[in-house]
Amino acid sequence: MPRDEFEIMRLLRDGISQEVSANDFDVFYLQRFVRSAVEGDTTVIIRDSDQLDGFYVRRIAREGKSNVVFR
Repeated sequence: MPRDEFEIMRLLRDGISQEVSANDFDVFYLQRFVRSAVEGDTTVIIRDSDQLDGFYVRRIAREGKSNVVFR
């Protein structure tokens, strides 16, 4: 299991899908995870996404397109 946000980003860039919680990371890191997933052509799954403001969900979704899943 990844230890920190930088390891998660590295794994995503390497093409390894990751699941993260919106309770554990702020929006800044969630957006960085999505960018890394796009770069690695993989998927980041954001669970507890109901904790996010709708504005941020739309913004992250627009940036991630098919590389992000909200749960």
